[in-house]
Amino acid sequence: MASSKPILITGATGKQGGAVLEQLASHASASQFVLLAVTRNTTSASAQKITKRFPDVLLVQGDMNDVPDLFKSAQNTLKSAGKPSKIWGVYSVQISLGPGVTFEGEIEQGKAMVDESVAHGVKHFVYSSVDRGGNAKSFENETPIPHFKSKHQIEHHLLEKAGSKGKNMGWTILRPVAFMDNLEPGFKTKVFLAALRDTLQGKPLQWISTDDIGIFAAKAFRDPEGWNTRAEALAGDELTLDEMAGCFERVTGSANIATYGFFGNGLMWAVKELNIMITWFATDGYGADIGKLKKEEPQLCGFERWLRERSAWKTQ
Repeated sequence: MASSKPILITGATGKQGGAVLEQLASHASASQFVLLAVTRNTTSASAQKITKRFPDVLLVQGDMNDVPDLFKSAQNTLKSAGKPSKIWGVYSVQISLGPGVTFEGEIEQGKAMVDESVAHGVKHFVYSSVDRGGNAKSFENETPIPHFKSKHQIEHHLLEKAGSKGKNMGWTILRPVAFMDNLEPGFKTKVFLAALRDTLQGKPLQWISTDDIGIFAAKAFRDPEGWNTRAEALAGDELTLDEMAGCFERVTGSANIATYGFFGNGLMWAVKELNIMITWFATDGYGADIGKLKKEEPQLCGFERWLRERSAWKTQ
């Protein structure tokens, strides 16, 4: 089938956007789409890795703080490549934590992506949000966590502009839980897990591999009618810290995954937003229906498999 549906993918050099790009570009249906990978710098090493792996993917240089210009850049890129210049689909993800990132900035970027997509007649919009207690609760539950509240506001803006039934633009909201991929080898992870251990006190926490976020986003683009107006919490596993330690022991040979409690306490004291989030994990927590998700996607990645096959941890 000839390329016919341009999809604009934000965060293409990051974990989530990169996973979406991978799933769409490597699938048998790839020829149905023209994939546009948004990056701040098309000459960067991470951007060039995309071109080397997927030569048919078009790089779009754009700034998320100027979304109208980003869309113009995408259209110019399509025209230069001799492709249809009307953007059919958009995958929208914003950076919510890190240097220079603000609560207000994330909301402005997220809302601008919605507004510009509606204005350009985009047919299907996939927004990467966060789970806030399961499918039944998330839309009304902003939580006390700032980078959850921001996504709650963007979701409401999306439905206001696109229509709750997708009248003005088809939409899908994906609500992932905690990222397995953030558990990188090193002392920072041991400190974070110490904070989790001492706050959760044996309560399990849900986790997702970012590769699986890409799988579900790709499903939404390949079946936009089936996924229209669907908001789905995404998780691949639910474990206590002791169960996680067991996974680590079987895979790496060591169950020593967390450091001393006073380091975890120090992290909770020093980083207010992290404190609020981990406390919410203990009092409320994520609520994805993992059993239902596994029926829909049997290859959904569990924590031990992620550790063995997808992580940077050394296996024994």
